[in-house]
Amino acid sequence: MSSAEDVLRRRRVTDVLVPGRIDRDETMSRFVPQPLVVFVLLDEGALRLESVGGYGQLEVRVVDRVTLAGVDLYAAIEEEGDELALASQGEQLFGDSWDRLRCTAVRAFTDAGSNPEEGVVKCLALELESRYWLFFDPAWPFGIRIGNAEDMRRWEAEYGEHSGRNAGTRRPGTT
Repeated sequence: MSSAEDVLRRRRVTDVLVPGRIDRDETMSRFVPQPLVVFVLLDEGALRLESVGGYGQLEVRVVDRVTLAGVDLYAAIEEEGDELALASQGEQLFGDSWDRLRCTAVRAFTDAGSNPEEGVVKCLALELESRYWLFFDPAWPFGIRIGNAEDMRRWEAEYGEHSGRNAGTRRPGTT
């Protein structure tokens, strides 16, 4: 987690990208999200968040570019002849007046299955300078659920006391 926090100190969040497939079986094509991986796009590179460990943990990695390689589901979608696409969630999550947001706090929730040194946590929350919280929960039945501050508080109320250690809030730029 420390490498992700280091990157968030120096870079700005510009978008959140959710992969999915284009379903062309209907009269009108539609995007069907498949968020086993979510990308927090930065002004340089991205944070790649992947649901791992039986979809109960979140692997956080810093990557130079966005790619869907290495995920069996996405390979299977392409083998079936369906098209993969990325949906931009930035305007929906940040509002249309924001295009580069500084991360002001990182909360990594951990449990017995987590290994923060390897970038594996239970859930992750990022506070952005606009006072928006992004809460990433990998245990959602359809992949990674992207929530807000209220979702984080609700998750904490339900699981916080029983989730083992909690890495707490770290503000990028502080030690």
